[in-house]
Amino acid sequence: MVESSASDGSRARSGRALAILCALMGATALVRFAFNVEHYWFLLDDAFISFRYASNLVGGHGLVWNPGEYVEGYTNFLWVILVAGGMLAGLQPEGFSALLSIACALGLLATLIRFSAGRESLRDPFVWLPLLALASSRTFAAWSTSGMETMLFALLVVGANLRFVVERERAERERAEREDAARSPMGSIALFTLATLTRPEGGLFTFVAGVFFLADALRGRRRFASLCLWCLPWFVVIGSHFLWRHAYYGYWLPNTFYAKVNGIWLEQGLHFFEIFQQDYKFLYFLPFALLAVAGWRSFAHLYLANVILVYSGYLLLIGGDRFEFRPLVAVLPLFYWLVCEGLRWIHDQGWRRGGAQGRALLALSALCAILLVGITEHGSRHYAAFANRYGIESLQSARFYGQRRSEEGRFLASQIEQGVLPDDLLLCAGGAGALPYYTRWPTLDYRGLNDPVIAHEGVGPRAIIGHEHYASRQYMEKRGVEVFDVRNQLVVSGDPTRFRGKRPSKNRIRWPLHAVRLEDGKSMVFGTTVSEEDLRKRFGKRRLLF
Repeated sequence: MVESSASDGSRARSGRALAILCALMGATALVRFAFNVEHYWFLLDDAFISFRYASNLVGGHGLVWNPGEYVEGYTNFLWVILVAGGMLAGLQPEGFSALLSIACALGLLATLIRFSAGRESLRDPFVWLPLLALASSRTFAAWSTSGMETMLFALLVVGANLRFVVERERAERERAEREDAARSPMGSIALFTLATLTRPEGGLFTFVAGVFFLADALRGRRRFASLCLWCLPWFVVIGSHFLWRHAYYGYWLPNTFYAKVNGIWLEQGLHFFEIFQQDYKFLYFLPFALLAVAGWRSFAHLYLANVILVYSGYLLLIGGDRFEFRPLVAVLPLFYWLVCEGLRWIHDQGWRRGGAQGRALLALSALCAILLVGITEHGSRHYAAFANRYGIESLQSARFYGQRRSEEGRFLASQIEQGVLPDDLLLCAGGAGALPYYTRWPTLDYRGLNDPVIAHEGVGPRAIIGHEHYASRQYMEKRGVEVFDVRNQLVVSGDPTRFRGKRPSKNRIRWPLHAVRLEDGKSMVFGTTVSEEDLRKRFGKRRLLF
């Protein structure tokens, strides 16, 4: 009796200690996430592409880049629609998009906790460990802002895959209880459908889930009727979207696909994962993810490992992404969950074995858990991450560029409002985000994201991913480009005569520079395809400096 009471008291104290530890881990994760979001907050210049499409939609011009030109220069349909909804409600997209993205990040963390707690317990520290690792990650925090669809896509992908696991495990329980299960799983396919509307890569995740569903059906573990019913919403919605796209834009795929995806680029893909290893040492923790699959031998671990493998293989083949680790955000939570599941397996083996060997396993799992968070934190502040590597733009560089372009765009917009600049100049720019959004000038994207002629031209030697198509001088002359942002910085301060006679090169073409005097001691320095006489007519003799 006394020994039983002592044992119960010991278990109660142990339970309270675990509850306190898990509460501290959860609170630390939230505080760390909030700190990192504030620290890494940025607005990507590319986000303004979505903003411009949304603005034109709200303004009654349709889902277009330039009014009257039907080109699908975005790859995030659902995100553009959500941004347009916020603009209809009177919200500025710069702030609304960031808040929506942060809400998606918090929703993702809550989804991960709910899934893990449903399998274990909220008093299990390994349930909270993935959150602590994600909250310590520069990549996860930074892409929780940016104005892009990244975190919405990650939420939908993670939610869809975890829901698919839950539905499959529920089907297994129903099969054990009665051979003919009545309920059909529909939650996961709804999320997969929304993910595909957010980014086309959502279709790849849907395909992986469909293959697993089909394998179950072939083995008699699930019904073919359930598989057909599960697939139906995706094919109806995505098929309808394909038909609408072709009818509206004239192509089956977004114009950005033709502009950015230029075949297999394995070498660049290896560089992409190489710098991910440099920062976060993911290969050090990969064995624990594999151990989770081999140790637990459950559908959840096997399926999620395959999801990560297929998507990572896809990124490897296409060369990764222009921006630092952006596409990996969609599978980073699943990877951390698998790693923590491997550590939990080691921990459980330690409890079962006891003795010196058991204590060694317990110490190993605790040490590796600390290293996971510590290395993630250290990698987030790795000095090399502040520089562009292998043509992949760092977060710091993207932040600086986005800020500078926003400042340029807002200043030019003020000059248009004051009548200093015309409101209908035809602009050509490589960083065609904030400048076209704020000025509302008709714009030709130099790299063809919003122009099918440029996007469908062949590419030369591989250079920077997504930046391998260029407008030719002949095509720019045909379009009548008046202002070409040849220096990738349109507005300059101080004496503009320092640029007189200079001819910077762009795609092996040397462009003579011109300058227009603006207010506040600033000037606009640019190349052009029109005559000097036409420039005088547009800007006036007094303002056209050279």
